[in-house]
Amino acid sequence: MQYFSSVRFVLALACCFAATMVAAAESPPKLAYIFTPDLKGPIPTLHVDLIFEGNSAGSSTLILPTTWAGEVDLFKSVTNLRSADRNIAVTATNNPGNFLVRYPPNQKVWITYDLVSDWTGQLRHPKEFRPLVQSSHVIFNGQNGLVHPELAPNARVRANFSWKNVPSSWSVASSFGTQTNHQKFNGEWHEIHDALFAVGDFRFTRVQSSGERLILAARGSWVFPDKQAAEEIVSLFRVEREFWREHKPNSFLVVLTPYDQDVGSSDGTAFTNGFLLYLSRKQTFLTDEKSQLAHEVFHTWNPYRMGITSGDETQWFTEGFTRYYQDRILLRAGLTDYPQYLERLNQIIAVYWSSPDRNWTQAEWVTRKETHHAEYDLPYSRGAMIAMWVDQRIREGSESHSSLDERMLSLVRSKPDIPLTTDYLLSVLSKGLSPEDAVALRSFVLDGVTIPLPERFADNCGNLKRPPDSNPRYVPSAERCHDQFASRTGK
Repeated sequence: MQYFSSVRFVLALACCFAATMVAAAESPPKLAYIFTPDLKGPIPTLHVDLIFEGNSAGSSTLILPTTWAGEVDLFKSVTNLRSADRNIAVTATNNPGNFLVRYPPNQKVWITYDLVSDWTGQLRHPKEFRPLVQSSHVIFNGQNGLVHPELAPNARVRANFSWKNVPSSWSVASSFGTQTNHQKFNGEWHEIHDALFAVGDFRFTRVQSSGERLILAARGSWVFPDKQAAEEIVSLFRVEREFWREHKPNSFLVVLTPYDQDVGSSDGTAFTNGFLLYLSRKQTFLTDEKSQLAHEVFHTWNPYRMGITSGDETQWFTEGFTRYYQDRILLRAGLTDYPQYLERLNQIIAVYWSSPDRNWTQAEWVTRKETHHAEYDLPYSRGAMIAMWVDQRIREGSESHSSLDERMLSLVRSKPDIPLTTDYLLSVLSKGLSPEDAVALRSFVLDGVTIPLPERFADNCGNLKRPPDSNPRYVPSAERCHDQFASRTGK
């Protein structure tokens, strides 16, 4: 078994790691992860060694994956959690997501565990949100695959990531580097928690355009060339850079991999310096797929350039406002026209208005989420409706001289040192609104009050229709539309 044959390597690395622990007390804590794929056992397995600095108290809490992207009990993918040192004790607690580690004070702590796929059958949505460990490739992220000592999101850390015994036909791709088996990171812990890790039979395509450097790591067979996919993806990056008035060069990894089906599903997730995109095998980059990608690219700024999020309580903004903008970005890029854009907006309205749970309070949603009974999509549709309402109120109050865009830009430019909380977001979004509108905004977010639809869009861009037998919807106005996005398409 490869794992046991690599003990000497691990011991040598651990000793080398321990020898560097003489830095001053104020230096960032150090972590090392060693990933070793094992494809010879009964099921594909990723062996993981975790080495970190112990504290003077001689005890630490180990955090296991629990929930992410609507999936629960993610700790079921973590097996054989144990200590590699007889002087270190690992004890389960009443919380399956927490283990207690006891060790001699200030000693290095060496923990091992195995990461496996805790599901069987074909890969279909939403299984991609759980760790994927297969004979052809491995994909996981910091939230669903890493066991780690308890750390504050903004705690500075120094980390090493090493991949050992990787098959010669495989390549490594992660938020911290590609095509190298040894990667380093020095920064805040949340950047590792939000990181993407992939290894397997990936093909790499590199493109560069207007300050964007894109590495596409693709696997599987597609109806389009890798180069075409990379160029279409980077074109969306250019448009979003323009929206955010971004001038510094960026470099991103996009991991593209197929579902086990020919058509019918697509999904994506944004991570630190990267994106994971799933498509059905015979899908192309049509409007739905580009809209999904525009959503994930938007996350580069919302929330990652705005601050550290304080958990799911801000999903109404991080996901919902991003949902509102993703199709506006396509409109800005000329990848859709205004009537098509309104149809996609009407889809959001239909999901929100037809939901029996649309009046859940924020507290009710969080509680039900913890008990596995929450409507996962509620923050997306509610948040998008809130974004539309705020956008229209700002436009009407400023006679179309201002919009929600300026509020979004201000959140990036004034990135706070405090977590990105609902109260902070409401304070920024309420600037310029009337006292009555500010109160209404808070009631939409916290109390689940139904969000009203304006009868007419500002800038002559749409009129509301209320069919007696279906959801309300917008239709294009007969007058010329002066919306800054719509004008890109000549409307």
